[in-house]
Amino acid sequence: MQHFSADSLILRAVDRGDNDQLLTVLTADYGRFYAILKGAHSMRRREAVATEPFAWSSVEYYEKGGVKWIKSASTIEAFAGLRYDLEKPFLAAYFCEVATELSDERQPAGDILPLVLNALHMLHMGKGENALIKGAFEMRAACIGGFTPELHTCRHCHTPVTGNGYLDVMNGAFVCQGCLQKKEALRPIPEVDELGGRNVLCPLSPGSATALRYVVEADAKRLFSFRITDEREKEEFSRAAECYLLHHLERGFQGLENLKKLEAITKKK
Repeated sequence: MQHFSADSLILRAVDRGDNDQLLTVLTADYGRFYAILKGAHSMRRREAVATEPFAWSSVEYYEKGGVKWIKSASTIEAFAGLRYDLEKPFLAAYFCEVATELSDERQPAGDILPLVLNALHMLHMGKGENALIKGAFEMRAACIGGFTPELHTCRHCHTPVTGNGYLDVMNGAFVCQGCLQKKEALRPIPEVDELGGRNVLCPLSPGSATALRYVVEADAKRLFSFRITDEREKEEFSRAAECYLLHHLERGFQGLENLKKLEAITKKK
């Protein structure tokens, strides 16, 4: 029987039988793996908090017959602030789903673990707007996944990005408005994402392009240290980052779907 300890982010918890749970956890050294928490529903509250989704905890494990079990757990950070905003639990679930997608079993977690921890901290502390935290997380996660875009010059004419243009999602590059007009001479320039032959274009003005470039290049500790005040640029940034991540990962996420359902309900009120 092997024993080991690791600081662990609880990505997901699923009931297993009447009183146990199967946890998906992410650790720096051991990557992502599953562990069984026996007697989850009969634990004292203080112990239970350490094994709830989104908790960052010090966990002691033991492995028997190829199955990992949790022996004990204590909370390092519960991110309690996530519970005081209707959007935040869905955002946290989405971040954890993306972290699950971009991590591997038996492989070090690399940059995705500190990214999701920093994003959860920002949500918990209420530092910044949810939409900007989400967009920054998405674009940086795409970079961690190996899909870093080139946002300094136009893909076609190679001039610096100074004016309006588009994020060419599938090619991971900026396309200036002039080049797109030449290329699309027989068709109108799209005002929305255009999907056809794997061609996806997201409108960008100079401010939103600058924000995306900052997120791609910023030091991890300064990743969320930016602001967008113009509402149009904020919408462009958010839309482009989400589109970029989802198209490159080629899948959807339940947390994001739930968030959009909540937004739709909120708009109706």
